[in-house]
Amino acid sequence: MPEPIKILVADDHPLFRRGLVGLLSEQADCMVVGEASSGPEAVELSRACQPDVVLLDVHMPGGGGVAVVDTLKQDVGTQVLVLTISDRDEDLMGAIEAGADGYLLKSAEPEELCHAIRQVAAGHAALSPEVTATVMRAAVRIQDHRPGPSLSPREREVLVQLARGATTAEIAEVLVISPSTVKTHISHILEKLGAANRAEAVAQAAALGLLDPEP
Repeated sequence: MPEPIKILVADDHPLFRRGLVGLLSEQADCMVVGEASSGPEAVELSRACQPDVVLLDVHMPGGGGVAVVDTLKQDVGTQVLVLTISDRDEDLMGAIEAGADGYLLKSAEPEELCHAIRQVAAGHAALSPEVTATVMRAAVRIQDHRPGPSLSPREREVLVQLARGATTAEIAEVLVISPSTVKTHISHILEKLGAANRAEAVAQAAALGLLDPEP
């Protein structure tokens, strides 16, 4: 039996945090290893507990959420799934640019949250369709009109599937190619876009117009 996903829950509202812990305790493949009520505490506990995924609110006392995402990614090296009430473009783009592996609103269904945690733990992006659309619109508004990288037709197809939140296996099935080939294409896409992860690649691609239909 595979090891459970180790999760640190970081939220400054005790009732909501305990609700998350209760929900996750019911999942056979999840294990909560810590609870934090502030950004600095989330960083400190992550260093001590080494979770696989930090479930993080970007609006907590003791420091900006985006800075916490950056520290968790750069210094701790854990996966970060943002779970917040904020749908502001600045928070979305800031978190993704800082390296967040996923971004969900607190209005998400429990099943959607659990699925997102598993996605992020497996190294996939976790953006709900609603949030993905918001990220793409925000990216378009702040685009600097740089010339986009040269992507092959197949890389563009993979990129579109990533924007839809598809997993490696799902992309392989849709495009009728092997999962290893999908991973190779994703690696090339990340390199060409200068993106740290799939979520950032989607945002970069939207900003550069790479998700628009080709003429």
